[in-house]
Amino acid sequence: MKYSNLRSLLTPLLAVFILSANAQQELSVHFMDDIWQSASTNPALMNHKKIVVALPSAYGNLYHSGFTFNDAFRQVDNGLSLNLDNAINRLKDDNILQTNLNLDALGVAVRLRDDVQVGLSWSVKGNAFVNYTPETLDLIWNGNAQYIGETVDIAPDFQFMVYNEIGLSGAYNWQNKFTFGAKLKYLTGISDVSTVGDNRLALTTSDDVYQTTFDTDFTFRRAGFDAVSDIAELVNDELSLYDFNNVSGKNSGFGIDLGVTANLIDRLTLSAAIIDLGSINWSNNAHEYTSRGTHTYEGIDLFSFASADSFNTDGLTAEFEQVLDSISQILDIRTGADDSYRTALPTKAYLSGSYQIQDDLTVGALLYIENYRQNTVPGLTLSARKKFGRWFTLGATYAFRSQRFDNFGLNAVAHLGPVQVYAVSDNVAPLFNPFNSKNFNLRVGLNLAFGRMKANRDGSELN
Repeated sequence: MKYSNLRSLLTPLLAVFILSANAQQELSVHFMDDIWQSASTNPALMNHKKIVVALPSAYGNLYHSGFTFNDAFRQVDNGLSLNLDNAINRLKDDNILQTNLNLDALGVAVRLRDDVQVGLSWSVKGNAFVNYTPETLDLIWNGNAQYIGETVDIAPDFQFMVYNEIGLSGAYNWQNKFTFGAKLKYLTGISDVSTVGDNRLALTTSDDVYQTTFDTDFTFRRAGFDAVSDIAELVNDELSLYDFNNVSGKNSGFGIDLGVTANLIDRLTLSAAIIDLGSINWSNNAHEYTSRGTHTYEGIDLFSFASADSFNTDGLTAEFEQVLDSISQILDIRTGADDSYRTALPTKAYLSGSYQIQDDLTVGALLYIENYRQNTVPGLTLSARKKFGRWFTLGATYAFRSQRFDNFGLNAVAHLGPVQVYAVSDNVAPLFNPFNSKNFNLRVGLNLAFGRMKANRDGSELN
């Protein structure tokens, strides 16, 4: 593979960080029963308005189990200084970087009857997941001198995926006791790059002649954007020039959300749901890259490019290009229709209970499980929400997630006539100390809501 073609391997990475600079699912919104967005965690959660129009909104999440910004940078007299040695010391054997960005373009929900609701929505979602070892970053930053005579495995597990989701939802309430809901999703993939299975990328540095030997059994795939020019069209506000049908129309799939709620006891609501059951089949510009075997690299002799008073930068640049070519030759590239592949969505499960202590005060608890790329992440959330008349609702949550107990969240909804303004975060600490945080998420948005239903499913008065 030529050096120029090696750049195409980086294109999906670039696409994701452009579209989703910020895949854990949010927790607090599950308890916000006065906005339609709560149905994103259970399609059986019916809204209290006859018609809701969800205007464009955004949700972003960033989680890193390793170091924080303050761990990687330090303050010096003239600004910030990179301190990756300190950051590397903070890493564990396995480190997870997980981000996502949901752009909810538009949605509408209609209560056809007191017991029937239908909805239609369109979202653009970007997920990014990386599982890496501390040796990976250490080798990049400090080189392999400290690993002479040793073998280290630096194979990461990763997936970067951007896709469209068009959802058709419905919910039915039976005798004010049970509500059943489902959301069917048509998925069109924009871009994906992901590893396959358990990979090995072991590096051994000889203690004799300092040769570097790679022992590899590594496979990853990519699909979607084919060239850097495709990205340029996207980010230069020239969306009309980019033929998304050519990309996403060939990368399609389906998903489904299923949920149920039960009101068997006065003021008590139980809820169970499973979200994002489904997958995307990638066939547009789909390629598989593999490296298997043992490969030895002897390095670059820097002294051959230096003299007493000069340094041959042109020659060194050409040498680096040859190095990249030699590395690329390790990869075995296959193209064609047989390279199409399938990726699963990050599936989530919700089990909760809410109890209305007073007409304006509700408490609840939620058990959450996410399964993504052979990683299972549990979460537990406690919630309390207080209504202040018909115009404002304020809520607070305390959650255990990502092996941390310091997740304190806030959520609020302002009802300004037909306009609903809402903001929610599962962890507000990063808003006050962003550079010393490992977990951050935020959702903000607007709804237009018209018509009040006469009563809740359990017969209590609506706000």
